[in-house]
Amino acid sequence: MNSLAAKFASGIARLTPFGKGDEDPIGSVKAATRWIAALPIGDAFKCQQSILGELKRLNENSSHFTKDRLAVLMLLDEKAQDLQDTLVRQYLRNPRMSRSVESQLWHAVYGLYWESARGYYTFVQLFSTRSEKSTYESLIPLITLRAIRAFGHLLKWRSIRYLPAGEKLWLRLHNLYRIAESEGFNRQPMLAYADDSGACSCESAYLHISMVSLANSGTLYPKQLDLLDQWLRSWQMHLQLDRRMSPDAPSFVVDLSADHGPRRARKPDLNKPMRFWTTSALLLKLDELSAALHAGSAPGQLGLTENARTAESLDLLKHLQLSWSSLTSREQRRAPRENMKRMFDVAHGHSAIISQLKVAEAPTQVSPYGSGLSYNEADDVQVYGFITERTRERVSQMQAPVIRSSPDVESWVMHDESECGFGAIVESRDKDWLRVGALICLKPHESHQWQLGIVRRLSRVNDDSSSVGIETLAEPPSLVMLYDPPAVSTYTVDGVDLNGTSQAHASLWLGNGNGNGQESVVIDPVNFIPGRAFQIHGVSEIRKFSLGKPIDRSEGWIRVAVEPYVEPGKPDLEPSTAAVGN
Repeated sequence: MNSLAAKFASGIARLTPFGKGDEDPIGSVKAATRWIAALPIGDAFKCQQSILGELKRLNENSSHFTKDRLAVLMLLDEKAQDLQDTLVRQYLRNPRMSRSVESQLWHAVYGLYWESARGYYTFVQLFSTRSEKSTYESLIPLITLRAIRAFGHLLKWRSIRYLPAGEKLWLRLHNLYRIAESEGFNRQPMLAYADDSGACSCESAYLHISMVSLANSGTLYPKQLDLLDQWLRSWQMHLQLDRRMSPDAPSFVVDLSADHGPRRARKPDLNKPMRFWTTSALLLKLDELSAALHAGSAPGQLGLTENARTAESLDLLKHLQLSWSSLTSREQRRAPRENMKRMFDVAHGHSAIISQLKVAEAPTQVSPYGSGLSYNEADDVQVYGFITERTRERVSQMQAPVIRSSPDVESWVMHDESECGFGAIVESRDKDWLRVGALICLKPHESHQWQLGIVRRLSRVNDDSSSVGIETLAEPPSLVMLYDPPAVSTYTVDGVDLNGTSQAHASLWLGNGNGNGQESVVIDPVNFIPGRAFQIHGVSEIRKFSLGKPIDRSEGWIRVAVEPYVEPGKPDLEPSTAAVGN
C-alpha cells in the first residue's frame, strides 16, 4: 500500500514540477529571470539542458501567444546563447570523442536551435495570419531575424552529421523570408543579439544560409563548415537578392514555394516566386584573399579568423570558388562513373590498415630456418641454433602473426567505380568513424592487393545507411618502419639501428622506392615535424629521408612528401670530391 502511494505521489510530482511557493519559470519574465539566476554555474551542459527543457515546455504548453509569453521565450533564448556557444566549441574541437558523447552534444545543440526556431516561427506565423493589430508587432522584425538564423543553424548542424535537410526546414525558412519581404523589413539591419559583432538583415541572413548550402556538397569537414559560417558574416555586403535574373554573371536561384535550397539558375520557371542573386563581387573578393595568402599574409590579418591556418584557408577558398562560380567553371568530375556491383574488403584507420598490410605481406608459411628470417633472427640461428626470446621481442613489430580473418575488416558492396575511386551505399548506424577524410584501405574480396582510399563525400540516406564517395590513391601502399637516427654511432644492419633504443613507427609508403623524389609517406600526426629525419626499413633503395610538406591530412593520419636526407652540418660533398679526383 505504501509502495502504491509512493508511486502516485511521484507521478503527481512529475506533473507539477514546482512545489508550493516556487514560481513557474515560464510564467513571467520576472520568474524566468530569477530562475536563470539560480542555475548552477560551471556546468554549461547542465545549464543548457535546463533552459532547453523550459523552452520545450513553453512551446508545448503555450495556448496564449501574448507579448509576455514572447518576452519569456526571447529571454530564455538570449540567456542560452553563451551556453550554446560553449557546447558548439566543445563539439568542433574534439573530433575524436566517443559516439555517445558526440551524440549527446549534437542532440543538445540541435535541440536548443530547434526549440528556438519553433517558438519564434509560431509567433511570426500567427502575426502574418491575423488581420487585427498585434501587441508584439514591433518585435516581429527582430524575432523573424532570429528565426531565420535558428533555421540556418539547424541546416548547418544537419550537414555536420551529413543528414539531408528534413522536417520542411527549407519551406519554413522560405516562408519566413516571404513574410519579411511582404512586411517591408527584409533589408532592415538589426542586431539579432546584443553581443553580435555587427548588424545583419533578414535578407543577408537568408543569403548566408543559401551560400552555405551551395558550398556544402557532402565533402566538407565540420570544422570547415563552421569556418565558412564565420567567413560569410563579413561577406554579406557582396550579395543581394533580386526578382530578375542577371544573364551576364554567375546566377543562383531559390524557389520560395519549394522545400529545397538554392540552385544554379539554368531555366527557372518565372511563374513561381523565384529570387536570384549573383556572386561576381564575392568571387573577386575570394581571388583577392587567395592572392594575399599566397603572398604571405596571415589569415587573421585578412579577416579569416585568428585560428585558421593558411593551408586550410587556401583549400577552403578554392572549394568556394568552384562552388560559387558559373556553371561552366564549376568543378567537373575527373572521370566518368560506371555502374557495378562488387564485394570489397574495407579496413579503416591508420593502425588497422597497417595490421592488414602486415598480414598481406607476411609469408603463408615461414620455416624456422628459411628465408622468412630477419637479419637478427638469422644470426641467432647461426650462433645458437634457435631464435632467442630477446630477438623475438625486438622484431615483433616487423612480423605480426598471420591472421587471415580480422574483426577490423568490413565487407562493402561498391555500386559504381571510376579511374579515381568508388561509390557505395553502406550500413552506417554503428560506424561513428565514417566521416569525410577517413583513411581506409580496400581490395576486391577475392584479391590480396590492398589499395589506400580516402572518404571524400558522405551523405546520410536514412537512419541506417549512407552514400559514400571514395577517392583511391594510385600508388599501392607498402608497410615500412621508421626509426629516429641514433644520437651516436651504433651497430646497424641494413642501415637500421636494430640494437638502439629508438622506437619504430609503422607507416605507409607510397611510391616506387627508387629515390626519384615522387615518394610520400602516411604517418601518425603525432610524429610529424617539418624536416624531421628518419631511418627507414622496408624500401629498397632509400635508407634515410626527411619529412617535407604535408600533402593531405585528416583525423588520425597525415600524408607527407619525402625529401632527400642531408646530414646535419655536412653540406653536399659531391662537387668538391669530383674536383679533388680530377
